[in-house]
Amino acid sequence: MKKIVFIVEGESEDEFVKRIIRPFFVSKGIPFYHIESKIIQISGGGHGFNNIEHFKNTIKPFLSRNDEPIITSFIDHYRLNSERKLPGYNECMAETNIGIKLGKMEGKLQDMVQSIKPYRFFIPYIQQHEFETLLFADPEEGFDLEDERIKREIMNLCNFFDSIEDINCTPHGAPSVRLEAIYSKYRRRYNKGADAVDIAELTTIGKMLEKCPRFKNWIYLLISETTKK
Repeated sequence: MKKIVFIVEGESEDEFVKRIIRPFFVSKGIPFYHIESKIIQISGGGHGFNNIEHFKNTIKPFLSRNDEPIITSFIDHYRLNSERKLPGYNECMAETNIGIKLGKMEGKLQDMVQSIKPYRFFIPYIQQHEFETLLFADPEEGFDLEDERIKREIMNLCNFFDSIEDINCTPHGAPSVRLEAIYSKYRRRYNKGADAVDIAELTTIGKMLEKCPRFKNWIYLLISETTKK
């Protein structure tokens, strides 16, 4: 059984891997110690995906490991918005279908990794539209500890879309921006670092897999590849 490494955008995604994804993988028979995560490091300190070079520098050591782990990315489509962040970005933007567009963007990420070193076990994943999308999978449960008015507004927002994965990434329509606006309306502050994974735990990964087919496909592909004999 192969080990798996998640290259993640920030601290919340790192916690999500450790507290949500890892226990689910363990329930599928994958040992706890086979699952690692690494936050993209920025030169001089900090983290985040604001330059493709930071991603390359973070992933390079894992591409040279003798055990050849499966490596996957866990980064947001939102704000992945320039050639500096993703070479080939402008070409991808010519595609209007979001699913095809993300597939092409993941292809560019794959090309970049292969240009560092030919590697059979890299599985690129870009979250549609951002990490917070997953928090909308079951707002009645996920936001149960929040102000009832906040929970009601989020439920109404989710009901407006046929699929929560379509809650879009326009500057004023991204999931995180919508959450910040709803919270501030009731004099609360949405804090991704403090709130997101707690909400995710209440939501449960089962609901996320049910409501987010693209996310589900990625998770089950990783499980399949990790347990392949």
